[in-house]
Amino acid sequence: MAVAAPVLAQQQRRASLPGVLVSWHLLSLDAPTVAMLWAWAIARAAHVHASASAIAVLGIGTWLIYVADRLLDSRAQAPRDALRERHRFHARHRRGFLAASGVAGGVILWLVATRLSAAARRDDAAIFAVFLVYFVFVHLIGSRFPRSLAVGVIFAAASAVPAWSQAELFSAAWIAAAALFAALCWLNCAAIHVWERQGLPARSSRIPAVALSVAAAAGAVAAGSVALRDSGTLRLAVSILASALLLFALHLDQRRLAHRADDRPALSLRVLADAALLTPVLFFFPWRP
Repeated sequence: MAVAAPVLAQQQRRASLPGVLVSWHLLSLDAPTVAMLWAWAIARAAHVHASASAIAVLGIGTWLIYVADRLLDSRAQAPRDALRERHRFHARHRRGFLAASGVAGGVILWLVATRLSAAARRDDAAIFAVFLVYFVFVHLIGSRFPRSLAVGVIFAAASAVPAWSQAELFSAAWIAAAALFAALCWLNCAAIHVWERQGLPARSSRIPAVALSVAAAAGAVAAGSVALRDSGTLRLAVSILASALLLFALHLDQRRLAHRADDRPALSLRVLADAALLTPVLFFFPWRP
């Protein structure tokens, strides 16, 4: 019974979501999907064409970084109570992830060397250097680094690179929307951190206020885009607004369920938090720059 209990608990956790969503998360495909989708949306809002190679480099690079982060988090010396199912999954399949990472690393090097422009290579190198600093502080030095803020800002900056490296001029509305996307990414990371560690009431109380602030600011940018007849930035701002409201709703649902016996598992909230960032898909058709 002692052996069967964890297995049963794991099955119950996974039963709350479709298997494809669980696999999407456990295989570290959630962050690359979100990054590529927003990179496309940000580029369209800036009225530039993001090349397939630039999007692929972003997706593969994001996957490699998240796999490395989860493998390092799952090391034996890491506090066991801080590990989640994604960490345990990566630890169990360490060899497979390392082999796949080797192949992915070769592909991304080939793409960077042969398919990216000089400006894109420069910007990607700058983002990669910042990520290296993040890894040193978090995994080697072990300092109390503000991970949610760092990951959110760097993730947003990396997603903006395909547009940033091509466009020569950005509207004020686009810049505001890009800054709000960084705030949305931080909100996503902070909310997940709070939900997975329910003993943080002070931080938990900040999530609704931040979510509504981001939504209100995105609404203001959307209104400004309408006045400027900037349809691309309008869709970008509406996507940010919708994602912020979805995270707000998830937080309220998490708080409501926190005192019940059938509390929604942390895994479900983690997956749904990333799914809440898929809102640009609502505007695939029509999209006129």
